[in-house]
Amino acid sequence: MALGALSSLGFGSGVLEQDTIDKLKKADEEARISPYTSRIESNTTKQKDIAELLTKLSAFRSSVSSLGDATIFAKRKVVASVTTNPPADLSVNSGVNVQSMRVSVTQLAQKDVYQSKALANENGYVNGALGANDNVDLTFFQNGKEYKVTINGNTTYKELAEKITEASGGEIVAKIVNTGEKGQPYRLTLTSKETGEDNAITFFPGAKNVDGKYDSSSIDSRAQDIFSNLGWELDDTTGDFDKKVGYQIKDDANDPKFHLQTAQNAEFTLDGIKMTRSSNTITDLGVGITLTLNSTGDINFDVQQDNSAVNEEIQKLVDAFNDLVVNLNAATDYNKETGTAGSLQGVSEVSSIRSSIINALFKSQLVDGKIIDENGSEVNSKVMLSMQDFGVSLNEAGNLAFDQTKFDEKVKELGSDFVESFFAGVTRYEELSHTGDLIQQNSLDKYTDPTGQDSDKGLAFKSGDFVIEFDGQSYDLSKNKDGTAFKLTGKNEQELLNNLINHIKDLGIEGLDVKIEQYDKDNQKGYNIKFKSEGNGDFAIKGDENFLKQFGLSETSITAKPIEGAGIFAKLKSIVDGISGTNGSLTKYDESLTKDTKSLNEAKENTQKLIDSRYETMQNQWLLYESVLNKLNTQLLAVQNMIQASNNQNNA
Repeated sequence: MALGALSSLGFGSGVLEQDTIDKLKKADEEARISPYTSRIESNTTKQKDIAELLTKLSAFRSSVSSLGDATIFAKRKVVASVTTNPPADLSVNSGVNVQSMRVSVTQLAQKDVYQSKALANENGYVNGALGANDNVDLTFFQNGKEYKVTINGNTTYKELAEKITEASGGEIVAKIVNTGEKGQPYRLTLTSKETGEDNAITFFPGAKNVDGKYDSSSIDSRAQDIFSNLGWELDDTTGDFDKKVGYQIKDDANDPKFHLQTAQNAEFTLDGIKMTRSSNTITDLGVGITLTLNSTGDINFDVQQDNSAVNEEIQKLVDAFNDLVVNLNAATDYNKETGTAGSLQGVSEVSSIRSSIINALFKSQLVDGKIIDENGSEVNSKVMLSMQDFGVSLNEAGNLAFDQTKFDEKVKELGSDFVESFFAGVTRYEELSHTGDLIQQNSLDKYTDPTGQDSDKGLAFKSGDFVIEFDGQSYDLSKNKDGTAFKLTGKNEQELLNNLINHIKDLGIEGLDVKIEQYDKDNQKGYNIKFKSEGNGDFAIKGDENFLKQFGLSETSITAKPIEGAGIFAKLKSIVDGISGTNGSLTKYDESLTKDTKSLNEAKENTQKLIDSRYETMQNQWLLYESVLNKLNTQLLAVQNMIQASNNQNNA
């Protein structure tokens, strides 16, 4: 318990003072607390620099991750031979095959468009001779459908338009338009919602008769008058009501007044093949391909790999690395002249970052891919590549540089297959191979027909007897490709088996190869059926046990086994994650600093408590000493006064 502040004493003056204790305490704190403070400040500085490094590494990793993702190489661009007012436009999604196509547009798809004669008033009655309860039916046909509209004497032209649109569900768009013509500024217009000849609009003045047919008995003269009031004279020589096609209107094809535009299909050729479509926007030429026809004319399209995204990401990678190097230099360099060092100088977890990244980035790698040989055939090949081949280099200052021209040239030289394999790695699959058991020689002779004249010979395949499943598709050998029943025949056993192989191939099982191999070993002769695939499709044989056994087969299921192809950026990503990831070396070092700082703060706090306690005790002790000295000083003064008084008395 504190007794108060020390005061100045008599003969103890200058010794037992508060200032003396404060100086002693400060010296003690400097000796024992300052080391903790210095280490805590050092850790704080280190963690601040580490946080900046982790931020830079994150930006670098982002580009590494993008370049290690095969989807970036699936981006496509379209180069057209005509860029100003092109007769067609082509857009493609990522992953579409690189290809060229020539398009010649000879006719655009059109909507069907009609207009009535000029009308004085949009609210005029369609047929004023009708009574309010005189219902008249008009029928409109389009695209195999019929739409009935019922009107009466109170129906206006504007209401007629609304009824037509409503009855057709908007497939026929009817409107009253103001043309601005003097005296008679209004016209009723009909427009098909969609283009194409199937969307042509035709008419019938009436509705179905009691037999559910459209014929002369169901024609309503009042309805004919309504069409006449619109200026439309129906041509009753046209129409095919079995196909739900009504009458056309009579008009001058060379100078149409009422049928302004005739519904028609688009007509064009694609690489010389004639095609028609109901729309000018065509989406069924291939998955991810959209062709838009604009006008008649010719145009060539080249679908190419779009390297712009890769180029942009490589430049981001280079910039991010160089940005990282600036921070690494500041954190690890040592200035001999000033004797100052970066906060992370000598920390192995930091000093190794640059070399780890550079070694991984410029490591050469043997890459699998496909090239076109001198015969124009696609063959497998291997090439040793590094990032230097793609225009990335390291200068004397330790910074990266990127030559985009060199990259583009290398990509053009190698093709996308090698580039994707090198950058991202392509998942390939082990060769799938399955060989059936031995088919004993002559075991199938009972099905052969040496003369080729015996219709009873051969082996009929029933549904489910022999089924091949590959890549998610099922192929039942009981049917030919055209759907007819399959029967296996042959003049001899080998021809019989070859016909079976040809039948399997005719089913179009893309990616699966099948052949017959002769067997002559260990005093056994015969044949094996062998299946092989380099694709990623799972393979299975299913069917009747005894039926399959004749061909040395049994129910079998084989799953394709992937071989992960780790590209250079997949590996680099792993290295960066090993530095800055959750369990990365730099992350762990940062965590160790946090723990160390926590321990230092605890030790500093405990040491400060000990010092505070020590000097509080010392202060209390000195206060007691001061009290004793004050008493002695009082007694001394009393004795001195007594002596002084005695001396004064003797002198008197």
